Amino acid sequence: MQSEALILRSTALKENDRLVTALSEKIGVIRAFANGARKPNSPLHGASQLYAHGQLELARRRDTYILTEAQARGVFFDGLAADITRLALANYLAALCVELAPQEEPAPEQLRLMLNALHFLSAGLRPQLLVKTVVELRLVSLAGWMPDTDNEAVRFICDSPLERAFRFTLPEEGLRELSRYSQEYIAAQTNRRFEELAYYEKINL
Repeated sequence: MQSEALILRSTALKENDRLVTALSEKIGVIRAFANGARKPNSPLHGASQLYAHGQLELARRRDTYILTEAQARGVFFDGLAADITRLALANYLAALCVELAPQEEPAPEQLRLMLNALHFLSAGLRPQLLVKTVVELRLVSLAGWMPDTDNEAVRFICDSPLERAFRFTLPEEGLRELSRYSQEYIAAQTNRRFEELAYYEKINL
């Protein structure tokens, strides 16, 4: 099976292998083994890196996916790693996506959302709190928990075409309040605390 995908986690295994968690267009969040991917000359090397975006070919063996071929279209990691707060926020959004995006079901809207978010973050083109809030509210809405509120800013972010949602503007204090709202709503719906968010907040004081 082939699918466009974004690598949300990439973990070293054994001497040369990787275990990746990917957000795929066709089957949502999956984990797959990429054998030999850490070898520099491996055809899987580039496309199995953290925050790589590309075309993956996957084979399924019982309950396990194997990454058999991959072609990277781009890697966001270098742009994110240029600023530790950008990378920390990306790590939180990736963890949130793993929590809220579907498994074994198509996830084209979630993939498009994450690709836009990482593009804006890695290039520094949008305020971090705006990117955070848009991803939080859109992911939780796609998961079936759209906020029931008359707040115009929340409704705009949830209901607008994606390209318009990322153009949303508020004064800094208003954006902070909106970010707190979306963060508290996520916590109430998921009933969990994300370590990645705690770290982002710690370094972004």
